[in-house]
Amino acid sequence: MQCKECGELAKDHTLRYCENCGAKMPTPPPGAIRRTGTRAAIQTSGRTRSTGAARAVSAPDPGDDTVPDPRPVVSARDADESTDPGKPASPPYDGPVWLAHVPGHSPSVLGVGLLAVALVLSILPFFAGVGPFWSSVVFAGGWLVTARELRAASVKHPLVDWVPDTLLRPAVPALYAVMLVGLAIRMLGIGLTPVLWLGGAALIGFDQYRKVYAGEDGWSRLFEPRQLVRGLAPVGLGGVALCLTTLFLTWMPVATTPARSTGPVPMAPPELHVVDAPRPSDDVVYSLFEESYDKGWDQPCSVAMEMLLLAVLGLMALRPEVPRPDWLRFSPIAVVVLGLVWTLVHGRLLPGPLLFLAGLAAAGFASVYGAFSRQA
Repeated sequence: MQCKECGELAKDHTLRYCENCGAKMPTPPPGAIRRTGTRAAIQTSGRTRSTGAARAVSAPDPGDDTVPDPRPVVSARDADESTDPGKPASPPYDGPVWLAHVPGHSPSVLGVGLLAVALVLSILPFFAGVGPFWSSVVFAGGWLVTARELRAASVKHPLVDWVPDTLLRPAVPALYAVMLVGLAIRMLGIGLTPVLWLGGAALIGFDQYRKVYAGEDGWSRLFEPRQLVRGLAPVGLGGVALCLTTLFLTWMPVATTPARSTGPVPMAPPELHVVDAPRPSDDVVYSLFEESYDKGWDQPCSVAMEMLLLAVLGLMALRPEVPRPDWLRFSPIAVVVLGLVWTLVHGRLLPGPLLFLAGLAAAGFASVYGAFSRQA
């Protein structure tokens, strides 16, 4: 009897399945008793290894009358050959469930994803954003942080594999996390984008704190947050906090429109009068998503001023034994002077700018004391 699939001639006409390929054999002549099982297929020298593995069938049991499964059984030897011999088998993931499908299982990558959603939503007119410049900085920094996380997890991706190692130093995620904290403070409010900014900054800050700050080789050997509550540093900390709080207040006076009255139109019939109709800006449909641009955050270079104030806190948090150049000792004073000039240019006689000046005075007092006390 000949197999219809591979053409193999079977000496035993009672076989139900082909010994070579495992396919079903033709119907035997009447009166013949068929076997209910097949023996393991013998791999011929003229067949390929994969074909021989596909034809492998389990050996029959003489007392078994069940119909065998015609599906091919792949041997362990051929299963091992399907894997890359130069790549070790990755262990099963046993971390948090919410990171199971995140590339590299990294909270920082998830945080960058949340920030990317916030940046995309900021293109729409009714979602708040941080502006084109800071959006570009967040995008570039997120790219580098993602590349660093994927490279640490040995995950290959063509979008980040080309990034050189010189751009993936520990200082990059550390500065990026601090910048995100400042931008998250600027985005505080009610809505979807503030939640995305806070979530992304929290994930990246928490993850990078464990990776680049904590430990003997981390940034903790240079900075100590407890320095901000020693000596006169709390005065500077309170001053910076007051400055950041006043940026949520009004800095520019609200523009008032002249009163409009009804009356006759000159050179027109006396029965024709002016109707005081609402303008588009006064209509509820147009002002539903209207935002006020009179806060401190709406002034030019407000985010840059915030970053400089956070840098002052970073210099105050330096450990006393860390060597620093002389110009670095007086840089907080320069920041206070820049803040004073910025306030005089963009502020008015309102509570917001006045309180900002009070916070600058406190930060400047602590900066002057720290600079000259260390010099002495």
